[in-house]
Amino acid sequence: MKFGEYILEELKFDKWKLNKDFLFKKNKVVKIKIKKFSPTEISFLFSLSMSFGLDFKEKDSNEILNFFVENKIIKPNCLEEFMLNPKKRKNAWKKID
Repeated sequence: MKFGEYILEELKFDKWKLNKDFLFKKNKVVKIKIKKFSPTEISFLFSLSMSFGLDFKEKDSNEILNFFVENKIIKPNCLEEFMLNPKKRKNAWKKID
């Protein structure tokens, strides 16, 4: 038994989860790099989430972007391109199941 497992067992932890700023990567906990958004990007992401009927807060820009990347609406690292292309914004509605 590893020391970390021993501590968890002794403290009687049944379940626990990482803070949203961390994730497991190859049995290690790593901090997620958080992108700094411009005020224009923050406003765009929040309005986009509102138009899709999502329940995000304006401060959750990283979570909003991750949602759209996971659903293959916005390509990773292509937010600015998506914002400037009206055709891509229009086609985003077709990608939602």
